[in-house]
Amino acid sequence: MKKLFLVLIAALVSQVSFAQLPKIGYVYDDYVMVNLKDIKDLQNEVAAKREEFSKQFEAKAKVYQEKYALYQQSLKDISNVTTESLNAALKEVQDLKKVADEYQSSAEAELQSLIQTKYKEIRDKVDATTKKVAAEKGYKFVFRRNVDGSNRESTPILLYSNDNDRDNLSDAILLKLGSTPPPKPKPAVSAPKPAATTKKPAPKKS
Repeated sequence: MKKLFLVLIAALVSQVSFAQLPKIGYVYDDYVMVNLKDIKDLQNEVAAKREEFSKQFEAKAKVYQEKYALYQQSLKDISNVTTESLNAALKEVQDLKKVADEYQSSAEAELQSLIQTKYKEIRDKVDATTKKVAAEKGYKFVFRRNVDGSNRESTPILLYSNDNDRDNLSDAILLKLGSTPPPKPKPAVSAPKPAATTKKPAPKKS
């Protein structure tokens, strides 16, 4: 990967005269997504929807359980119960269970659709903003750093940088998207070293 990245950089730089070397920046993509307000809003929306669906499902499941308990109770004494009424009660119980199960499946499908649709919108928005910030700041190329391997992307990753985050566009992108970057940790202050002391010689005995 390192060799591939160096070859790619060399190829890009070779296209531009040495008198006008291109500005190369990078973005901590996972950092942007974790701190993005839109992502937090989506998480809250999904949590609220899930709670709403859960309450609705529990209500439907409760109706089914109550009807099923009554049906079970009726089987203990069937001397005065007709076959038709038993079959009707059983069908009602089965229908109630089907309604609850179908609602649960439908709710999960709706949640997944919501997540996929909203996430794609956010992803497209971040990509468009990255291009806009790069253009405003005069960057010719922008690379992604700290890519999560689980997304199976083959985007080159910077293996080394000594720019002290000067070319890091992550916070600029968050601000452009209306999100506040988290505070940066303050550098540790080392304790002052104690002053060296000279040991006085012991007085001579007379």
